[in-house]
Amino acid sequence: MNEARAPKKPLLVLDFDGTVCVGDAPVWAYAEAVIAGILDDASTASVDLDAELRARLGAFLDGEPGSPAYIDGYAAVAALAAGHAGEDVLQRAYQTSRRALAGGTIAVSAPDGLAAFLDSLGERVERVLVTNAPLDGVRETLAAIGLAGAIDRIVTDAGKPAGWSTLLPELLAGREPAELLSVGDIWGNDLEQPLAAGCAVALIDRFGHRAGPAHLIAPEFPGLYDGIREWAASPAAFAESHRADVATDVSAVTT
Repeated sequence: MNEARAPKKPLLVLDFDGTVCVGDAPVWAYAEAVIAGILDDASTASVDLDAELRARLGAFLDGEPGSPAYIDGYAAVAALAAGHAGEDVLQRAYQTSRRALAGGTIAVSAPDGLAAFLDSLGERVERVLVTNAPLDGVRETLAAIGLAGAIDRIVTDAGKPAGWSTLLPELLAGREPAELLSVGDIWGNDLEQPLAAGCAVALIDRFGHRAGPAHLIAPEFPGLYDGIREWAASPAAFAESHRADVATDVSAVTT
């Protein structure tokens, strides 16, 4: 007689940049590499571009009123460099910044208390990192910020948001949609598709853009801890109790 398989643990899906790995240094490293790719002389126009890009990026990252609502710092750099840097320059710059991250020369950190928080959930949930970043730099950074032992599985080069079409069925196999909670700082990349599939979602809304509905919203990850604990204790009950929160948030975003 075959023994029944133990039910799978609920999945806590975590984004990398801006979620478990915070700090603006990687964005500035990317910006520096983009600028280096653009500025091949010391002309007045080049100096002006350099100064303008730095000033506007700094204003966005500091949350100054009137700054455009870019989805994150990387998008801000790409938009500010538009017309000066082609996709090849942007890709080379991104790879340069990731190599620097892997080499430990870029200062980043985990959100306050995240390692202890994830450790406290380890018996109840599976903790999965899902990121569009390449593997180069991810493992090294997790170790450097004290999270290497707090993540059960790593998925890199995920291709979000399109990549969810294959990722979600794989992640949800043997689970109800409510048993997956996706946490991220870019609603369109990290939350939109899981939410549409019936999963729980938590948004780190650093810049207050209210890009879309979520079961949980906070400007920083620690503000989500209590809600995630509630979900981990009973995903089904969480989904029921927060159903109205998502419906209200849809109204707030669309009106």
